Amino acid sequence: MLKNINFLCEIGTEEIPAGYLPSAVEAIQKSLKDQLLDNRIDFDELEVLATPRRLAIMAANLAKSQRAEEAELKGPAAKAAYDGEGKPTKALEGFMKANGVSPENLFNRDTGKGEYVFAVKKLESRQTVEILPGIVEKIVMEIPFPKRMKWSDKSLTFPRPINYFLILFDDRVVPFEIEGIVSSNKTRGHYIQANRMIEISSISEYEDILKKNHVLVNQRERRDFIDRELHAAAEKAHCRLIEDEENLNIVTFLVEYPHVVICEFDRAFLAIPDIALIAEMKEHQKYFALREADGSLSNRFLVVSNNPPTENIKIGNERVIAARFNDASFFYKEDRKVKLIDMVDTLKDVLFHKELGTIFAKVERMEKIADVVAHETGLDAAVLEKVRRAILLCKVDLNTAMVYEFSSLQGKIGRIYALSDGEDGEVADAIEEHYKPRFQGDPLPKSVVSMMVSLAEKIDNIFGSFSVGNIPKGSADPYALRRQANAVVDLLIGGSIDISLRDVLEKIAPQYKNGKDLVEQILDFIMARAKTIFSENGFRYDEIDACLSIGSSNYLELFRRAKSINEFRKNENFSRMLLSFKRMNNIVSGFRKENTDYKLSFKASLLEEKEEKELHEFFDSRKDQISRYIAESSYIALFELLIQGKAIIDGFFDKVLVMDKRIDVRDNRLYLLENILGNFSSLLDFSKISDK
Repeated sequence: MLKNINFLCEIGTEEIPAGYLPSAVEAIQKSLKDQLLDNRIDFDELEVLATPRRLAIMAANLAKSQRAEEAELKGPAAKAAYDGEGKPTKALEGFMKANGVSPENLFNRDTGKGEYVFAVKKLESRQTVEILPGIVEKIVMEIPFPKRMKWSDKSLTFPRPINYFLILFDDRVVPFEIEGIVSSNKTRGHYIQANRMIEISSISEYEDILKKNHVLVNQRERRDFIDRELHAAAEKAHCRLIEDEENLNIVTFLVEYPHVVICEFDRAFLAIPDIALIAEMKEHQKYFALREADGSLSNRFLVVSNNPPTENIKIGNERVIAARFNDASFFYKEDRKVKLIDMVDTLKDVLFHKELGTIFAKVERMEKIADVVAHETGLDAAVLEKVRRAILLCKVDLNTAMVYEFSSLQGKIGRIYALSDGEDGEVADAIEEHYKPRFQGDPLPKSVVSMMVSLAEKIDNIFGSFSVGNIPKGSADPYALRRQANAVVDLLIGGSIDISLRDVLEKIAPQYKNGKDLVEQILDFIMARAKTIFSENGFRYDEIDACLSIGSSNYLELFRRAKSINEFRKNENFSRMLLSFKRMNNIVSGFRKENTDYKLSFKASLLEEKEEKELHEFFDSRKDQISRYIAESSYIALFELLIQGKAIIDGFFDKVLVMDKRIDVRDNRLYLLENILGNFSSLLDFSKISDK
C-alpha cells in the first residue's frame, strides 16, 4: 500500500467481468497520471486497485494546488508585430488579447528561422479540489472497456451500473455528481457478507475497514492470498496443485474475499484424457485441477469461492462439473468411433481461406514444402515418411468434437488420439508440437519430425498470407506473421537446419498466386525478424549488418558467423584486424564507385615493396585453407588464421601507398586487395564493421 495517501476515489459498481479489469487498472493509472501532470498537480505515487465491484483510485502526497509556473508563448514574427512607427499591429494585439498578456510581458528572440515576439505569462494556480471532479469525470467517461452499457434512465455508460462514488481529498469529501450519482465518504462491504454502506472518516483506514467487511481490495494481496490457500488446500488433499497463472489471474478478479473449497468428482470420469478434464475445469468453471503423488490426475479439484465454504457450495460445484464431464465423455466417445487417418478426407470440407482453399489443400502445400526442405537437407527417407504422415494427420483433430468444444486442445488431443490409434510416437508428438514455437521464448519442437512439420506450416502461413495480400503494415499484424517469421528463424537456427531459405521459397513458389514475385518480399520480411533475433542474442548491430548484408538466407550459417565474430571480437587483435579489412574494403569500394567496369590486372613482378610481397604471399599461400574453413563453417579456425596476418596487413598499410601515381602499380595493388577481399565476399560485408 502507498504511504501518505491523501486522495481516494472509489467507483462502486455491480459485478464487472473479470477480463475487463486488468486493462482498466492500467488505463485509469495512465489517465490519472497524465491529467495530473497536464494540470501541474504534483504527487508522489499513484495506485489503482480493483475487485469485481469497485475500482479504487489513490494518490500519495497530492498537492493542494497547482504548481506555480510561467509559460513562454510564441507570437508573430517581429517584422509582422509592429508597424513603421513601432506600434503593435493587429496580429500582435490579437496575440496579446488571446493570451491575456500586456506589452511589458513581451520580448523578441531569434529562433534560427527569424526573429519572433514571445510573451511570458504567469499561469493561474487553482486549488486541486476544484480540478479533481473534472479528472474523475474524464476517467469515468474514457476508460477503454471492451463494452459499455446504459442502465435505468441514465445516458451514462459503464460496463455495469455505477452505484456510488466515494471521493476524499485530505479526508474531506470532494463534491462530485454525475447523472444523479453523488459523491460521499461511504463505501460498501462484501455484497453478501457485509452488504451495507460504511463510512470512511480517514483514507488511511480504507483498506482495513474493507477487510473487516470481507473485501480484499488490493488485487495483488488478493492474488497472493488465493495462491497460498490453493497450495494449502492441495496439501490438505494430499495432492499437488497444477499451477495455472492464467486461471489464477482470472479468479483474482472474480472474488472480493476468496475462500478455497475442496471438491471431488466421480473417478469414472478419469477414463477421459486428463487434458480434456483440466480444460473443462479451467475454461468453463475456473476450477483448479490437482495431481496425485504419482502424477496422475486426481478426482479432487479446488474451487475459489467468493463466500465461506458450505456443504451447499461444495455440492453445487460438484454437480456442475459432473454435468460438464458427462458432455466431455460424450465428445470423447464420439471422437473415438473413427481413427484420425479415416477423418483426413473431412478436411476437404473445412475452409482455411477463401483464396487458399481448404485445410486439406493447406496440408498438401505443407507436404510439398517438407519435401523441398528434406531434399535440401538430405533428410533420411524413413524420417521423411514420418514427416509426411504427421503432416497428413496434424490438422485432423480440428474436426473432432473435443477441439470444437475446447479450441485450446488442438494438437494436444490429436496427439492422444494418434497414440491411441497406434501411430508412431514421433508422428503423434509432431501433431502437438508443430504449433510450436507459439511465441518468443516458447520451447522449440523436440524431434526432427516435429521441427519439419512446424517449419512447413509456418512457411505456408507466411507465403499463403502474402499471396492473398494479407501483409503486415505498420503495427497491424492480424495474422501474427511477424511471430511466424520469428519462429521460422528460430527453427532454422535451433534445429540446425542448414538450408538456403531462398532456394526453398523459389521451389515452392508455384504453389501460390504470383509466388515468384513474392519471394524477395518474403525474404526481406523474414530478414527483418532475423535482425531482431540476432540482436536479442547479444550481437552488436555492426556484426549483424556485416553478416546479413551479403545476400545469404542460410540463417543457421549467418547465426554461427555472427556468434563467432561476437565471441572472437573480445580478442583485441581480431577487432583491429576487422578494421584493417574494412580499410581494404573502403579503398577498393571507393575506387569501384568511380570505375565500376574498370578491369584490374596483377603481375607479381610489379610488387615492389617488401610489405606488399609479404601480403600477397600470406593470402595466396593460404587461399585453399581459407576456402576450406569457410566451407566447413570453421570460423574460429579462420579468424585465428587471419590474426596471424595482422602484422603483415598493418605493415602494408604503414609502408605502401595503394593509390600510386603510376597506374600499373596502383592497379596491381588494388587487384591484390580486391582479390584478398574476394575470399570473404560470401562471408562478411566488411564495410558494415564499426570502428567504434
